[in-house]
Amino acid sequence: MSQRTLIISTAAVNALVSAISYTLYGWTAIGAHVAARSTARVSALIFALAIAQPGLARWMASLPSYVSLVYAFVAAHCVHFVDVAITLVLDRKHQLNQVPVTRDEVVFVGVLLVAIAGFTVTADRLTLRALHALAITALFAIFMLAFTTHRLLPLRAVAVLLGLAAVLRIVALTSPRRVSVA
Repeated sequence: MSQRTLIISTAAVNALVSAISYTLYGWTAIGAHVAARSTARVSALIFALAIAQPGLARWMASLPSYVSLVYAFVAAHCVHFVDVAITLVLDRKHQLNQVPVTRDEVVFVGVLLVAIAGFTVTADRLTLRALHALAITALFAIFMLAFTTHRLLPLRAVAVLLGLAAVLRIVALTSPRRVSVA
């Protein structure tokens, strides 16, 4: 699958999840909340796959590259950001609307972290690679915090997936490469 196809498909699937949420729950504050939560979950799964890519690539040769999966995550999370914006418009009583400065800062930091992750994924300079690692680590921490403290126990499985993805990544990136001597 080409990188472009993966990115478009991921965004389209998350947009479909959003549309289904609005179809089932209406164009209301409740529908917007469901859409925002659902698109965040899809985005988290794509993020976990991107994190695990170095480890999974050892067993799955056809797995897209880390770069492609990060771009797919960025595309999926952009759909989530649209739903967050709709939620803030439709739900005037939303907790983020109660303190506008906090709302703006939370949204800005989220968009900034995702943008940094996307723009620096192919960076050659050491400082930009470090910035990418910092953004990915911050996003990982946000997802872990969100899913480990989730009130629905089945959704805590996403945190387990994220943890396993991190372990796969660390093992793959720190273990020596095997070279066959023939």
